[in-house]
Formats: sequence, structure tokens, C-alpha cells
Amino acid sequence: MQPGTQAFYKLEKVMTNTRILKDITKLSPHHQTSSLDSFHSVILRFAPKNVVFPFLGMFCRLYLAAFHYTENAGRAQVTSSTGHPLFKVNFPKARKGQRTIKQVKTPPTFKYLDDQQDLIFEHVFVEPAPYMDEVLKIPIPPDLCAEYERPDKEEVISTMVSRFNHQLVGNQHICPDHLETHGEPSSPHRLESRHIPDGQGNPSTSSQRSDMPETCND
Repeated sequence: MQPGTQAFYKLEKVMTNTRILKDITKLSPHHQTSSLDSFHSVILRFAPKNVVFPFLGMFCRLYLAAFHYTENAGRAQVTSSTGHPLFKVNFPKARKGQRTIKQVKTPPTFKYLDDQQDLIFEHVFVEPAPYMDEVLKIPIPPDLCAEYERPDKEEVISTMVSRFNHQLVGNQHICPDHLETHGEPSSPHRLESRHIPDGQGNPSTSSQRSDMPETCND
């Protein structure tokens, strides 16, 4: 490719793009966040988001997650009998059929659990006072909702809006028992045939719904 040509100009424009240059700096192993994402996935195994833990319980679970990650972060890749490294093919749902290749690592170890059990049974149970003193020194922050003023419960209930509540219409309330559910007409919403006289005085039959909601006075 010769300088000054149209192809060289287009390539130079693409390679010197500011966004491309920022992306290249993020390709460096010093700026990767994959290890941090792995640690966060380990935390979710010890402390799922759908379970509420007290502060000390969460504190201990974060320590266990850190022990587990530190011990198993640098696991070696498994090799075959011939010495070739093993890989596995995955098809993530988010990739919509595109495959990804992952290394097959050695099974995780749990030596940190043996160390913790030895500490608990050989030291904590024998003389728990020093350990309890250290636990009591841990500052427990207040709940996040403690910094807000707690409203009156009855006031909150009165402001709740729902289609199942009595909806105020003027000075009357619509009784929810007589409200129609879409697609499932109840017995009060049946079709009735009524004789309505036409302009010549002859009665004519017409069908109309009696689906007007009944009202109940306060």
C-alpha cells in the first residue's frame, strides 16, 4: 500500500480514530476486568442477591468468597494424556448460537475450609472471649433506610392506587365487585333483549349490554 493513495487514506482514518485508539488501550492485560467479574460471580455464590443477610453475615460471606477466589484464581489448564491442553465449546444464550471456547481448568480446591475449621475448633471454641471482643469492635453501619423519615403507615395505605381498590367517581365509589374483567364477562354483564318502540309506534327488539357499573353510596 503506497502513501498518498485513497486506500492508504481510508486505512489511516480508521486506525487513528479516537474510539479505536481507546479500544486498543483497553486490550492491554493491565486494564482487563475479567478477573474482577470472576470475583463478583464468586460473591454471588456465597451471597445471592435474592437473599437478605445481616451486616455481619454478609461480612463473613465476603471473606469466604475472597478466600475461595484467592485459592482458585490461578488454576492450571487440564491436559490430555498426550500433553495437549483441553478446551470446551460453549453456546451462550446471549450470543444467539455463536460459540465460545473456554479452557478446561483443574477442579477447585477448598483448603481454606480446613484452615478455618482448625482455627474454630482448636482456638475459638477453647477461648472464645478474645474473638468475640474483636467481632464486637466491628462498626456496623445503620440501614440505608434509616436516613429517611419513616411515613405513617395509614397515610401510605390511603395513597395507594390500584384497580382493585374503590375508585372515587364524584361523590360515589364504583363497587369493584361489578367491574367487568376484560374477556371474562360475569353474570351482571349479560346481553338483554328489550322492546324499544320505533318512530311508527311498533316495538322493535334490540340487544344492549347492562354493563354499566353499579354505584354504592358512601
